Amino acid sequence: MNTLQDEIDSLRMKCIGCGKCSLVCPSLKHGGCDPKEIMIGNDRDILQCITCGNCSRVCRRTDPFTVMRDLLSIEKGLHVSQAFKETGYAQPIADVPSRKLEPEWTGDDAYIMPGCMVRCKVPYVEYAASKAMKAVGVGCRELKGNTCCMHPPQFREMSEFERRKYKMSMGASSEGKALVALCCGCSDDLNESGVDAVHIIPFLAERLDSLPRFGRKMKVAIEPGCSAMKFRKEMAAVAEAMGCEIVNEKMGCCGKYSPVSEKLMEEREAECAGAEFIVVGCPMCLIRYEDCPDGLPTVHIAELVAMAAGDLATLDYHKIRP
Repeated sequence: MNTLQDEIDSLRMKCIGCGKCSLVCPSLKHGGCDPKEIMIGNDRDILQCITCGNCSRVCRRTDPFTVMRDLLSIEKGLHVSQAFKETGYAQPIADVPSRKLEPEWTGDDAYIMPGCMVRCKVPYVEYAASKAMKAVGVGCRELKGNTCCMHPPQFREMSEFERRKYKMSMGASSEGKALVALCCGCSDDLNESGVDAVHIIPFLAERLDSLPRFGRKMKVAIEPGCSAMKFRKEMAAVAEAMGCEIVNEKMGCCGKYSPVSEKLMEEREAECAGAEFIVVGCPMCLIRYEDCPDGLPTVHIAELVAMAAGDLATLDYHKIRP
């Protein structure tokens, strides 16, 4: 029996079948997988899991999210990518026009961890983050030696010791200063291994009085993303402190590019109707919203702060321009 299967079996044995995970699963809501069924041994719909992690956030007995990632790794035959071996990031670094936007590093009060999605697909978000940090008076620079946070399922074939080694290295590189992640999956994974990291949403929420303000009231919808949903109140506070009016009451998951993603995106776009643009806290969400035909313009929270500070440079690189 392989190591992953041992882990799956051990975690499944702790499940009591209460069904709490099913109640919070965005995939099941739209006809996808049922995490409770998977936890009791029915793996049939595992490919419809969107790896949002909601299941483990409500479970006090075991860790369904780890089971989902392990099973996806096995079912898809995932292995550590060649891209990671060559660059430290989970996927190839795309040659995109926005890469010419150079972040403005202003000091070492804090270190920015871009994460794979930003580094490889939307590097303009890191530029915006440097501008946002400058706007709130925090000197920052990119975290030296940053790599993938080990969150994607491809890394399940590595041992916990191997994954932890990369995370501990990044923690050491922060030299005791604030380590600010642009993706909440990154900050969550680092924190789980004892590395002190903070997502940019709560980091900005601690500096509301320093945030720049728009010259007029902007109507926005906020979508923190699955991992950052716990920071929805902080995200709203950041947007409102800059003079924004929030038009949506419900928030949810983009579905990434899973089989249920289209239904989830229809739901998200409908609930965000009336906004001038959507503000997300997750780079993956940003990419998914940008790929939505006839969707609303979407920006990362770091871009919103940069925009309020008068820097609109990143908007030129959006598929759907605000």
